[in-house]
Amino acid sequence: MQNKIVRLLFFLLVFLLLLQVFSKGQTPVNTTDEVVLSSKSKIAIGKEVTLGIENRSADIIVVPNVCPKNPLSVENYKNGEWVKKEATLSDASLCKDQKEIVIQPKGKAQISLKLWSKDLFGEIGKYRISYKTLLAGKEKTYVHEFEIAPQGFMSKWWDTLLYRPILNTLFFLIAKVPGHNLGWAILLLTVMIKLILLVPNQKALKSQKALQVIQPQLEALKIKYKDSPQKLAEETMKIWKDHKVNPMGSCLPMLIQFPILIALFYVVRDGLTVDPKLLYGSLSQFDPAGMNTVFFGLALTKVNAIFLPLAIGLLQFFQIRLSFAKAKPVAQSQAAMMNKMMQYVLPVMIGFFSASLPAAVGFYWGISTLFAIGQQVVVNRSKT
Repeated sequence: MQNKIVRLLFFLLVFLLLLQVFSKGQTPVNTTDEVVLSSKSKIAIGKEVTLGIENRSADIIVVPNVCPKNPLSVENYKNGEWVKKEATLSDASLCKDQKEIVIQPKGKAQISLKLWSKDLFGEIGKYRISYKTLLAGKEKTYVHEFEIAPQGFMSKWWDTLLYRPILNTLFFLIAKVPGHNLGWAILLLTVMIKLILLVPNQKALKSQKALQVIQPQLEALKIKYKDSPQKLAEETMKIWKDHKVNPMGSCLPMLIQFPILIALFYVVRDGLTVDPKLLYGSLSQFDPAGMNTVFFGLALTKVNAIFLPLAIGLLQFFQIRLSFAKAKPVAQSQAAMMNKMMQYVLPVMIGFFSASLPAAVGFYWGISTLFAIGQQVVVNRSKT
């Protein structure tokens, strides 16, 4: 029971993390300007720079598409003066998704500069972005200042232990598979991760199965010692010890799995414009422009809001049903209610996440779930 609660809480934690991922974190603005520019006040070097534009005027404003050049004017403060910076993409094919941005009166828009970030914001320091437009027949310029700051301690460890290893492994696989296909690379990466976690995952599933076997005894203890929490805890610990059950045993693989999932999200989001300095050795020579991001008709770098989330939700539902297949029914118990909630709520939550993330992340989760289903079938059929 306890491990299931932890699992549910962990899913909620992931939900909050994903909300933070998609939150732009704009600095609060309080101005009477007709056009307001906003962003984070400090952005770690190497991270995406995104500018918010709010149109408070009665006119339509337009940010023209000038790709392969950077869309807005950028300046860096050096030696006591503002120095203009410009960047032009060497690969014009990256411009295919760039469009003119039209902002209606009282409307808002977000402009990402990630394609040009390496050239424009490659140094720590003070920056400003300018936007020039015509309002009521008069040309006006609006400016927003922010800072490119050094990476924090946690960010450095994240890059060193998770982001860069997964990024480089994925790029290595992309470079080796036929057609440099991202889908085959993700499939191989998923299998590699699942094989690395095979033993701890197997132990976790067996621990979960053992917990299900003793669940009726635990529920009986709750009734017997409902007025004595201390005695209940002692007897519960005794049952766990007698049956050699670790109630937290199924949590470790999940604790490993989710950081990998979040790291993969950043890899897929930033991978096509990755800084070569993040790649190991000869991988820095690999040209992402040669990557095939379509796998059997599925565009892996874009959101798939229908088919993939439904497929992943169904796979997750089936996996959870299998994980409870050997559980003895405990009528009207907390465990029974938790099992039922997990069976129906978690697949919906995971499907919802998949519908808002690049398809590559959902594809990874789907393959991982298929692997987990196979493991669960083996454990369910085992006698121990």
